[in-house]
Amino acid sequence: MKKLKLYRDQRITTVYRYFLGLDVRLKAVDEAFSIEQIVPYFQPIFELASHKVMRYECLSRLISKDDKMYLPSEFLSIIDRSQSSAQLTQRILELSSAYCASKGMRWSINMFPSDLRDVKLVNWMQNLLGNLNSNLGGVELTYDSVKDHPHLLKNLIDKLPNIHVTIDDVHTFEDKLIDVLSTGVHAIKVRGDMVTRFARTGQSKIIIVDMLKQCHICQCDFIAEHIEDELTLEAVRSLGIKFGQGYFLSEPQGRMSNLKQA
Repeated sequence: MKKLKLYRDQRITTVYRYFLGLDVRLKAVDEAFSIEQIVPYFQPIFELASHKVMRYECLSRLISKDDKMYLPSEFLSIIDRSQSSAQLTQRILELSSAYCASKGMRWSINMFPSDLRDVKLVNWMQNLLGNLNSNLGGVELTYDSVKDHPHLLKNLIDKLPNIHVTIDDVHTFEDKLIDVLSTGVHAIKVRGDMVTRFARTGQSKIIIVDMLKQCHICQCDFIAEHIEDELTLEAVRSLGIKFGQGYFLSEPQGRMSNLKQA
């Protein structure tokens, strides 16, 4: 009985310490938060056969004044509360375009779902990027944010014809995906858990193959996300997928590396 009580007390202590640590970290994020403290980190998307970089995805990171780094999952709730999504999009776009364009490197930033409806923001992007070399800069939007609004996506593509558009987090093959592909997007990223399931159990293969076929018809690149180990990489290659991204290939970096551009 004493052993059982001791074990229970240890579990309670462990849970308490976990939530105490989480609370301390959330408080630290609140104290560190400022739009000016958010900077882009760069994760490459590779052409798998040559291991050349196809494009860099510019990921938001909050860097505190004492150089602690926080992930979007830790500060996006503050962005939502303060309704600062357009400000964050503008900041990451300005920093990324200035840093990458000067080096002739292809890049893309992530847009919030609300950005598609923000006429002022889209016009600002048009003014900033209007003279950019074709496909040098790019944007990524989640599939769930555009699948019911292909007309808004088409409007963005029409206003920014020189910008590379990727649809992220695609997780199903359906008529809505065909509609999205028909707008003229340049690439899609299949959701990481689908790739992982296929690598480990063979599941999702039919859906992934159907996506690949439709991308071929629409002349759209197909990118496998979240390649976290060699097993997943080999599974991706076995399907003939040409492009990939994930920590096994390269972690996000604060500065560009000397990786070769495709």
